[in-house]
Amino acid sequence: MSGKKRHAEIAGGGITGLTLACALAQRGWSVRVHERAKELREIGAGIFLKENSIAVLKGIGTFDSFRDRMVRLREGKVFDESRRVLLHRVTDAEQSYATLRGELHRMLADAAVAAGAEIAVNSQAIGARADGTLLLADGRELKADLVAAADGYRSQVRDSLGLARGVWTLPEGATRLLVKRNNSDPTDMQQEHWSGRYRVGFTACSPSEIYIFMMAPYADRQASMVPVDKAFWTKRFPHLSHLIDRIEPDSGNNAPLALVDVKSWSAGNVAILGDAAHAQPPNLGQGAGTAMANAYALAKELDAHADGTAALAAWEHKRRPPSEAVKRWSYRYGLVTGNWPDAALPLRSALIWAVGHAKPTRTRWGWLWRGGIERGAEVQPG
Repeated sequence: MSGKKRHAEIAGGGITGLTLACALAQRGWSVRVHERAKELREIGAGIFLKENSIAVLKGIGTFDSFRDRMVRLREGKVFDESRRVLLHRVTDAEQSYATLRGELHRMLADAAVAAGAEIAVNSQAIGARADGTLLLADGRELKADLVAAADGYRSQVRDSLGLARGVWTLPEGATRLLVKRNNSDPTDMQQEHWSGRYRVGFTACSPSEIYIFMMAPYADRQASMVPVDKAFWTKRFPHLSHLIDRIEPDSGNNAPLALVDVKSWSAGNVAILGDAAHAQPPNLGQGAGTAMANAYALAKELDAHADGTAALAAWEHKRRPPSEAVKRWSYRYGLVTGNWPDAALPLRSALIWAVGHAKPTRTRWGWLWRGGIERGAEVQPG
């Protein structure tokens, strides 16, 4: 589009904010990203990249150079307490990867800077006005054609505009960490194992590391301890002792899960993205993927519309329904795994097996897994 170069101020230097910065800068926008920390960094371990987020990496031109830092996943399995396979999903027909979260974050930061974006650290956003003004903690007020809030589920920018309908801390928490791979580990399979209200999932995410996530009631302090109480988890999952034994004392971080519901994804020339708009439990591995897809879609809509508010309306109309569906089903999955009475665990297994083997469920689950992409594999019988 011709005319004066448009300008964006982005609150939040995480994966969502950097994806948007890269996509906008590549389209000729001037972009500034505000990161409240003293350096640009990503807290976390591994991350899943599926059809929707892989399309983003291809769109910003980084997929080929980043491919050797990802592990291709070709199937996924969920096991119950008796090690029965409840769900088996073959992903050969689609693109499903795991990688190191920090590696993805660094790549996006490098791509954004290479495209011309500016990254300001020690710069905390505390609010915005709908006319496109970002408010900073140091008193500055920065005017832009677009203000984007990618500042997490506790977003101050979102809350300053009254966009939140509800922000909840959920009863379940997650510990995420990395361990070293060895030659006997599966190379292309994601696994999740259940034991009552406790879960352990893992997958290779680099040539040398395995990503592990451990889910438990957040109020259970023994299960939520960091350093990880390896004896506790080994007792729950003795067949995974070969992985649990590799956990280093200084590894891992634990946090409660969150859920966010909002009235709208925008107010005037301000858009909210990522966890600020649709924070969800990580049960479908689509929190970051959905955020990346939405950030890239926003850049495309802004490129197609001269009027910013029209672009934001079109973006929300197209992207909110699949995003809300992913969030809703991710939350429901947690209700089944984290709230089932121990005495009724055999019933849970029978129900999940039966529902998971119904063709409509397999089709729907595949669509959710891909983040709203209408193609690819279905959940297969175990």
